[in-house]
Amino acid sequence: MNQTVKMSQAELIFQLAKTNVEQENRLKSTEMRLSVLEEEVKKLSKKAVGEYGCSTMSAYVQRHKLPIYVSDIAKLGNDATRLCRKRGYPVNKVNIDRFGVVNVYPDFILQELLDDYIRTTRRINGAIMKPI
Repeated sequence: MNQTVKMSQAELIFQLAKTNVEQENRLKSTEMRLSVLEEEVKKLSKKAVGEYGCSTMSAYVQRHKLPIYVSDIAKLGNDATRLCRKRGYPVNKVNIDRFGVVNVYPDFILQELLDDYIRTTRRINGAIMKPI
């Protein structure tokens, strides 16, 4: 049964004020949580990028003119993704017309990974050969 409760004007104003105070308290709480989350995002972003930039695997290889076969880029990308996840760094994505959606990694991760890759390969007759 739908019952209406009769309230005096003072009771109605009191009820509205009480509801308003509850909503303001919830809003303040939400704003405080949002502020904490924003700070956490800033910290994580700094951790991910630091003083370095971010690049796709292909862009990093081209920029530094590294002797990497194009066929190895996908495997190295998977390795970079695994390394980022292992260390808690986010792997972002970017849409590139030529390739579609590709991953973007912190440059310091790519530097470490590719330095290791180049160190464990050797040049024989102008081609990169992996040691046996």
